[in-house]
Amino acid sequence: MRVGESDRMMRLILAEVRKLHRPLTWGVAFAVAVFCVLLAAGGASNSQAQRDQSGVFDARTQASAQHVAVQLSPVGSLAEAAGLLASMPGAIALALLAGGHVGGEWSGRTIKHLLTQQGNRNRVIAAKMISLWVAAVGLLAACWLALAVCGPLISHANGLPANTMSIADAARWSGSQAARATLVFAFFAAIGLLAAIVTRNTIGAIGTSVASVVVMLVVAGMPRVGGSTPATWVQGWMGFPAGQRSISDLPSNFWSRFIDASGSAPGQASGGLDLLLLVAGCLAVSAWVFRHIDVVG
Repeated sequence: MRVGESDRMMRLILAEVRKLHRPLTWGVAFAVAVFCVLLAAGGASNSQAQRDQSGVFDARTQASAQHVAVQLSPVGSLAEAAGLLASMPGAIALALLAGGHVGGEWSGRTIKHLLTQQGNRNRVIAAKMISLWVAAVGLLAACWLALAVCGPLISHANGLPANTMSIADAARWSGSQAARATLVFAFFAAIGLLAAIVTRNTIGAIGTSVASVVVMLVVAGMPRVGGSTPATWVQGWMGFPAGQRSISDLPSNFWSRFIDASGSAPGQASGGLDLLLLVAGCLAVSAWVFRHIDVVG
């Protein structure tokens, strides 16, 4: 890409990111952050309920309560936020944003004006994809901030044991989960982008995106069938356990409970590579469809 083209691409990306400064984006960010805080409060309350009559955690529940305390610590809460947004809450949030940001170009009849300014359709596809990914990272930051502020207060209010994980260990764990989640964000954004381009309207994009993720999870929950699906690729890449965990735990994601526990998830490297190929495939199909559709103003 030449210098002039690089500058035009950067300006287009910034313009698309600025378009996301809208009530829908802020509403989704607020809703997801509130959901994370409410889930944290519920998880801490469940852990508190496991104490015996003297108010002490027994050996069976002590480890679980300590893990919840780590998840609600200012540093560890980044891993909690990353797990939630790399699962169903993040998929739904990106579907909503893709519907408004991409499908809304057709619903609002602004797509023709956009292509008049930017004749290169591949460049438009790339800018939409990157801006959706940036929005997802912004959602992660919002959820982390909410949990980092409210998590310790919730933990203290429910009498959870002190966080025993060192800051360095928590930072390594949280940083790894957050970094891995960015690839899952690209996966969710690519699905939303493709759905928006195929349906060419806001509602269709949202419905198709959510339905696609639900179908993936349904297939992944089938014995002997779901061992190698996009859902299990996410599971392997993020290191999500399969099956429902104890009610006294704070869920680290909303993906594991849908996966068949008897199946074998791919390793992290294999799952990550499969996700990369799937993202590339979605982008290639999106670009092909976008180049061949007629745009009516």
